Amino acid sequence: FKVKLSGIYMIKHLSGFYYIGMSNDIFSRWSSHYSSMKTGSHSSTKFQFLFLGSDITEWSFTILETHSFTKWKKENGTKDATKLFRRHLLSREKVVMSNYSVEYALNKDVKHFS
Repeated sequence: FKVKLSGIYMIKHLSGFYYIGMSNDIFSRWSSHYSSMKTGSHSSTKFQFLFLGSDITEWSFTILETHSFTKWKKENGTKDATKLFRRHLLSREKVVMSNYSVEYALNKDVKHFS
């Protein structure tokens, strides 16, 4: 069976540049990032450019926060749980982003960085 891990993650290059994201399934999301970078179709052109000009060994993947959908659903109810949990992750992603400098962010939308 497949284990899903929800939360906030960071993909970071040795140069200090990073991408912060959130997902209901972090490992699948990492796979999606990697596939799109390998094919040259990542939504962040800055991320794509740096990836194509570097070696994969120059990158790290770190989980910054984990969040349990099951626990969240138990505490917040089941009505629209998936949609509301995604909103919860988005709000946590914004908080995490606010702790990092926009100067090194590779995200396409950088408005939540400090």
